[in-house]
Amino acid sequence: MLGPPPSALYTRLSRETFSAPPLEGAAETDVAVIGGGIGGLAAALALRRAGIATTLLEAETIGAGASGRNNGQVIPTLTRHDPAAVLKTMGEARGERFLAMLQSSADLLFDTAASYAIDCDAARSGWIQPAHTPGRARLAERRAAQWAARGAPAEYLDAPALAARLGSTAYCGGWRHAGGGHINPLAFARGLARAAQQEGARIHEHSRARRLVREPDGWRVEAPQGVLRCRKLVVVTAAHTDALWPRLRRTIVPVTSYQLATDVLAPTVAARILPGNEAASDTRNDLRYFHKDREGRLVTGGALAIQAVARPRLERAVRARLAELFPELAGADFPFFWGGRIAMTTDRLPRLHRTPDGLIGWIGCNGRGLALAMGMGAVLRDAVLGARDEDLALAPAPLTPVPLHPLVRRTARLALIHYRRKDRTEVPL
Repeated sequence: MLGPPPSALYTRLSRETFSAPPLEGAAETDVAVIGGGIGGLAAALALRRAGIATTLLEAETIGAGASGRNNGQVIPTLTRHDPAAVLKTMGEARGERFLAMLQSSADLLFDTAASYAIDCDAARSGWIQPAHTPGRARLAERRAAQWAARGAPAEYLDAPALAARLGSTAYCGGWRHAGGGHINPLAFARGLARAAQQEGARIHEHSRARRLVREPDGWRVEAPQGVLRCRKLVVVTAAHTDALWPRLRRTIVPVTSYQLATDVLAPTVAARILPGNEAASDTRNDLRYFHKDREGRLVTGGALAIQAVARPRLERAVRARLAELFPELAGADFPFFWGGRIAMTTDRLPRLHRTPDGLIGWIGCNGRGLALAMGMGAVLRDAVLGARDEDLALAPAPLTPVPLHPLVRRTARLALIHYRRKDRTEVPL
């Protein structure tokens, strides 16, 4: 079970609602999609727009997983791999296809919100990555140049320009991607479900897929109150991947990310912090990230190496960080607190998997799930339609388990101690 609602803040702010009945009895479809987060919904929408009969099963409610629990930042880049690194890792042809998909992913998200009138507080006001050391500012300059060379609306910001955008002098520079922004992710997920349903997808909440059975002419998905037969299966269960596809589960490490939100800021304070209403997440491994919601709260968060007594410990840490960045927020209270799990891969790259018998899935958002999930919807559609591996925007990969996965899964959060040490070490200038 996923526990409490995704976020009291997002629920309070969301003007989008959605509900769907559970799967009952026997049903058939061409493609079954397992997972009602943005990844699964984007796939269902893309499949329906291609004329494919599609049924989506969600274990809880739409947006109950990471899609309704994240910070809401829309970032059309990866966490670690710049374009040059993607091309080196994937090869020229495959890397170009992937980068084209990634570069257009935020366009697709915001265009979808506009086309289907999804009321999700969409703010395409840009995304900023502040650099916390001089060496990382140089890296930010190179990163901006690589994206700008591809035609992305990216620019380097020196320290004064960054301070003007951020409302803080705590950084050494950074870069800005004007195509990014932020949304209420729970509202977007609900609106995306409505859009997929409007296009003819059948959606069932409270319909956990308990078992997948291969049959001569397709698959049988067994849920608590019903059975769904299909020709092909798309699994988009992210960090909540379980024994339904055991080999997939062993390829990722779930990591918990916590979110906090302040009270509504005083108008004079809100006007000084992120005056252009961008979203921001810095160059640390132990991220400082934040944006403002439509009523003027600062939505931020962090991670913990040890999860015990999470709320008061994280509040103390984030309060101290914000006081360094924005002295006017010293002593801030956080009436809103929630968390969710992110699917991490060891190299921080997403994975597409496809088996000869029609089982398809992608996993590994690595903290950049909103834009990437929208872009991957079309990739999953193409995989279902039988596109050749070499023609897909992300090449299918073998299911390679993380070594010592049970141990790594239990201890991965302790790596944060190592990452914090790295954050204090300068990179070569």
